[in-house]
Amino acid sequence: MTKFDFLSDTQKPWHYMDVDQVLAALESSIEGLSYVNARQRLRHLGANKLPRSRPISKVLIQPLINPLTYLLLGSAIYLQWNGAEGWALISVGVLHGAIGIGISIWSIKTKAKVSRDRPQRRQNEPSNSVMVLRDREEMEVPSRDLVLGDVVVLREGDRPNVDLRVMETSDDLLVNQTNLGGEAICAKRADLTFEENTPPLECSNMIYAGTEISAGSVKGLVIATSRFTQEQSALVKEKPFSVIHAELHQLRQVWIGLLLLVTTTAVGFAWQRGITINAMTAAALIVSTYPQNLLRIATQVQLFGMRDLAKQRIWARFPSILDAIARVTTIVPIVESDVVLSFDNLSQAGIEWQGLIRASEDDATAFSEVIGIETHSYFDAPQEKIRQWQDGRQKSNRKSLNAVAVIGNDIEDIFLLRAADVGICDRTCRKELQDSAGIILPKEDFHYLPTAILEGRATFDRLQRTALLTATSAFTLAVLALMDTAAGFSMPPLQIIWVGAIATPIVAFPLVLEPTHESLLNQPAHRFQTMLRSSNYLRILLTVTTTITAIAVVFWLKYQGQVSMFSQARSMAFVTLGFSQIFHACAIARHSILNNFPLMLSIFFVTICQIAFVQVPWFGDLMATVPLNAVEWTIAILSATAVFWVQELIKTG
Repeated sequence: MTKFDFLSDTQKPWHYMDVDQVLAALESSIEGLSYVNARQRLRHLGANKLPRSRPISKVLIQPLINPLTYLLLGSAIYLQWNGAEGWALISVGVLHGAIGIGISIWSIKTKAKVSRDRPQRRQNEPSNSVMVLRDREEMEVPSRDLVLGDVVVLREGDRPNVDLRVMETSDDLLVNQTNLGGEAICAKRADLTFEENTPPLECSNMIYAGTEISAGSVKGLVIATSRFTQEQSALVKEKPFSVIHAELHQLRQVWIGLLLLVTTTAVGFAWQRGITINAMTAAALIVSTYPQNLLRIATQVQLFGMRDLAKQRIWARFPSILDAIARVTTIVPIVESDVVLSFDNLSQAGIEWQGLIRASEDDATAFSEVIGIETHSYFDAPQEKIRQWQDGRQKSNRKSLNAVAVIGNDIEDIFLLRAADVGICDRTCRKELQDSAGIILPKEDFHYLPTAILEGRATFDRLQRTALLTATSAFTLAVLALMDTAAGFSMPPLQIIWVGAIATPIVAFPLVLEPTHESLLNQPAHRFQTMLRSSNYLRILLTVTTTITAIAVVFWLKYQGQVSMFSQARSMAFVTLGFSQIFHACAIARHSILNNFPLMLSIFFVTICQIAFVQVPWFGDLMATVPLNAVEWTIAILSATAVFWVQELIKTG
């Protein structure tokens, strides 16, 4: 037991207790701590600063704490012990682990750069020093020296980095809680108490780290410091939401379900035919079709979008806002009756303009006739109007993915910016409004909006094309493995690993690096609402069917039931499968291959490897291939182009 053990319980319901109870629990007084007592508490509790984080170190050890790592390692050791290519599974695991670490570090660096360039960055930082009561006198101390039980005096503009129980307030005290998701203008009172289960931001007798004193002054008692503040607890629990990430999670679940179905069916076929299924083939299929690092890539692509917008002086406050702005179907500026409006016609992009005016409904109708867009009264249930615009085009029971962007310019518009999917303001607006917005424009000019929407759509499009290529490859390999088992053959495991786990990611990754294509702003809005739409399912089905048909035709025309031709037929099928991924990537790329150096480089690398795996005897023994002549190469590669032509037909359709 030590003198300050009573300070170890930091999770008490301070908002439920009155001021005297809080003072007693922390052994403090309304006059503050003594200097000696405060120094003793500081030595016991440590400095009031966030623990030094090592995000890169955490990234480096992430593969070591993932249970799938040890499952893969155990399977590889078992297969290697039994004479299979377990080393290949370990190699692929190390490769994708290194790629994942690289992408995560890249994301950390990109996010840090975007944060440094954001507007009013310094205004969002906590105060470095603060006024406290020590030995009954008011004195200024560094924020890092604050301890539990300190009595702090805050004035307009102060941003505390500790949580406080309010003790005394001025009559005009207002606190801005928008950084924590609370109200912009929030009054505080010391004489109130709340039920224990009251949400933190609804407790008006508390002031939390990360908030700002907008007006007035307050005297408060420190009840949490460092990583124990409400702000840091919320950051730990927070799981950033993005529709794209949610859909990729769903796709991953579909992949896992497909793998289980294929494995079960293959075991059934094998049992019926009285043969033993190759465990290495099953392991190779799982490793090659599991969507490696797709969620990390999605985050990095969104950060790229934030970076590109920042270069044009448009600030997206969160990565997920790129996803929301891509889905926008309605833009709603809040205007005055005497404003002069100038905006772009976005009807070709499936986006309509609506308006809210600070006037009566009759005046709004007259204003609509003048400016040419439908306008409603700001005072006539505007939140209900936003919900109607969000659901207005929805014809089924499925949740609507239509997004509404609201452009505000006054602090009274905060509740509408929060009701919308995307809140927008400009840098001339009050800080409280900027804290509530998702996108901040450099000035009050609606002509910046097409740029933001285009970047959001480009972000969505890059991820969609990458996911389509990856999903098509996975489904193709799964169906081929199932067909081989049904026919009594066994697809070489290293061929599966090469195509699914190496070649496909190599040609898919350059798609996320492509520059923004202007034509995306001329495409209908529904193409950017969700990846999980029927047209994408049909695209995957057609591509998988075309690839498998091309492989089957090449194989059977060469094989024709002759055992002596089996090795050549299988090698030609392998070439067709590998080059199909290349031609698929070329077909769905937004820019010409000659204008996309990363894609050109990846295609060159995959092509050289594909040739080596077939023509070099050592690789041939490894990959179960035999050398092919020029005619056989030509037939195999031309058959692989079927995927390209199908994609071109889909584009024209």
